[in-house]
Amino acid sequence: MAAVSSAAKKATDTSWQPHTLTWQQLKANAEALVPVFAARAAETENLRKLPKENMHDLYKAGLLSVVVPKRYGGLEMDWPALPEVARIVARGCPSTAWIVAVVGGHGAIVGRMPQYLQDEMFAAGPNQLFVTASAQTTGTIKKTKGGVTVNGIWRFASGCDHADWIMVNGELLNEDGSKSSRPNVRIITRAENVEIVDTWHVAGMKGTGSKDLNFNSLFVPDDHVLDSPSNFLGGPEGAAVNPGGYLYDVPFSPYFSSWLLGPILGAAEGAYEAYRSTTKGRVGSMVQYTSTVAQMPTVQERLAESYCELEAARALYDKHNKFLHERGAARLNIAVDEFIDSGRERSYIARLCYNLVQRLVKQMGAVGIYDTNPVQRFSRDLNVMQNQLAVNWDVHMLNFGRRQFGLPTGMERLDNPPPERPCWGLANGKAKAP
Repeated sequence: MAAVSSAAKKATDTSWQPHTLTWQQLKANAEALVPVFAARAAETENLRKLPKENMHDLYKAGLLSVVVPKRYGGLEMDWPALPEVARIVARGCPSTAWIVAVVGGHGAIVGRMPQYLQDEMFAAGPNQLFVTASAQTTGTIKKTKGGVTVNGIWRFASGCDHADWIMVNGELLNEDGSKSSRPNVRIITRAENVEIVDTWHVAGMKGTGSKDLNFNSLFVPDDHVLDSPSNFLGGPEGAAVNPGGYLYDVPFSPYFSSWLLGPILGAAEGAYEAYRSTTKGRVGSMVQYTSTVAQMPTVQERLAESYCELEAARALYDKHNKFLHERGAARLNIAVDEFIDSGRERSYIARLCYNLVQRLVKQMGAVGIYDTNPVQRFSRDLNVMQNQLAVNWDVHMLNFGRRQFGLPTGMERLDNPPPERPCWGLANGKAKAP
């Protein structure tokens, strides 16, 4: 008997049906899963991928359909619903939250594509996992008759063990390996066509399962090859297909770069609460003059300082999200200087979160070095997340500082940006005040 595909199972199982949740219901679903994911956090680390139970819970709760178009049974929510539910989930397990925000967000990328691709990729229902691999290493994409041939390795494919579809970007080469005149492209193929190479032995965010993908002379037809930059500009083909959601219409880079803030802030919140609750009754063998660690003035002072940093991160996060939502609702492009501001804010939020958790770990002394300590786990995960390019301190602070002095950033796409393309909704009555 032939095996039943995961897509077929999703299409027939009632838990995979279209979602009609309100924001409050979605938020309540996320809150209810925090202790569930926290209880599985050690298992998630050991597996180096999300357990099947986590994936089932995410799908059933609607947490992987937040930005999937309504046309295909998704929730089609505005910003910042995606990073917000991921922030909640991260208080239990940052790796699971990463799949919610960073991988779940790819549903919006698909919602920007031509309708024939959306119809195909959502044919089995809204609960599809679209996985990308961000680093092209030995990978090549070469023209061939009727399509392209894809070979080699792409790295950092978060969630690939659970993928339904794979999308990778790269420069399109001629058949002889020379550069073509076409811009970078995005190729789309079913997950079973790609080999997973298990290289994910890392210091943190182990549960994301961000392994390598190997393409072995894979033929991809022309209709599954898109111009990648065009897909991220304002007014892509999918905007008219999904007219009610601005995330399918506005320039996507500012949102694409910001959804990881949910897991980052949520991890800091989870670490703070884990530290506070475990320290309340902890008795340290090295404590002098007091009966418990919580009675030490230095512990109280450093907890207060970490809380202040957490509050500052939350305030900046809310400001950042408000700006993105207002621009999106108005169907407006974001100027280069505003995009540089966004990078500065993202980086500072990540730095605040990392610093406050590091202070708490150090305050725990020897207890804080154990892998089984949840505060240590949050610390490891934050250490990895704050190294992401979207929140890289040196890149974004230097860009901002140079621009403040009227100097070029040295990055071509910021100093000489491509012409803006107006959003489809601006000319079709979809712009509105938030």
